[in-house]
Amino acid sequence: MRATKSVFGPVPSRRLGLSLGISPLPRKTCNYACVYCQLGRTRQMTNQRQEFVPWETIREEFSNFLQSGVPFDVVTIVGEGEPTLY
Repeated sequence: MRATKSVFGPVPSRRLGLSLGISPLPRKTCNYACVYCQLGRTRQMTNQRQEFVPWETIREEFSNFLQSGVPFDVVTIVGEGEPTLY
């Protein structure tokens, strides 16, 4: 498994096969404090949408991953927080 700042995996998924993850925001940046959240307590509470990681950085990390030749079946955009804040 290989990880960069925003691109990680691939991780095995029963439903999807090998899933390459892209997370466009810092871990646990959210506008909620759900007690059932699998990521734990909200560390950075915010209601403001912003570009947490520049799109060019994500694109470059993804491009570098593609060049590595590591196989994957799907790309999953995940939010390690509230993804609609991006």
